[in-house]
Amino acid sequence: MLLVIVMCPNILILLAPILVVIPMGLSTDSMLSWPPRGMTFHWYGQLFNSPQWMDAAQNSAAVAAVTTIMCLIFGLPAGLALGIQNWRGQSLFLGLSTAPLIFPHIVLAIGMYQAYVQLGLNDFWGLTAGHFVTCVPFVVITAMSGAKQMSPVLMLAARGLGAGPLQVLWYVILPSVRPAILFGAVLAFMTSWDEVVIANYLTTPTFRTIPVQMWAELTELFDPTVAAMASILFAAATALTAAMMLVRSKAK
Repeated sequence: MLLVIVMCPNILILLAPILVVIPMGLSTDSMLSWPPRGMTFHWYGQLFNSPQWMDAAQNSAAVAAVTTIMCLIFGLPAGLALGIQNWRGQSLFLGLSTAPLIFPHIVLAIGMYQAYVQLGLNDFWGLTAGHFVTCVPFVVITAMSGAKQMSPVLMLAARGLGAGPLQVLWYVILPSVRPAILFGAVLAFMTSWDEVVIANYLTTPTFRTIPVQMWAELTELFDPTVAAMASILFAAATALTAAMMLVRSKAK
């Protein structure tokens, strides 16, 4: 009961902005306003018929997908190495791997912009590289957590039965940490999809992601299309969170 009393205000504070944005996306007004007047799905139709918004959605999906794949390729082995056994320099490696979570994104964005301009990395690959730096810690941490919860007896038993290192990895370790891998991948994808500070520095007027497009719309047009897109993103995030909770419950 105490937990419910404590959590209710937090949930209300979290949901209050969403409960304001959703009606604004259905307003008949030509500009964002509160309270909204009338109800229409016109702005959703305008959203899906807009080349700028659809291009931004494709760019966001492509950047987030490639970023997630890169995070899994590099972050998963690092997380498993940190979680399966202890070794010298482990704390230093963990600190370096998770350092991007500590640094302000604006500082990273300025540094990336200066460095990537010199290297000729801009638009897609520059933004993907920037998002990789900020998203890979999520995969490292979740993979490490999953590996630490795995019983070492399973690996010893597999090796004792004649399984090689690759067989132990494929048939024992990866199935045991599959939920952690999934959570890390989802966190990396959603972080890349939602990131706006670095994206503002590493995108161009011809290559925008959804957060950058939303920012531009708020500073230029200020119409309810932004609220409509925010409502869609909220619905997608809610569905994804529910799916993750379902997977976690089945894993238990």
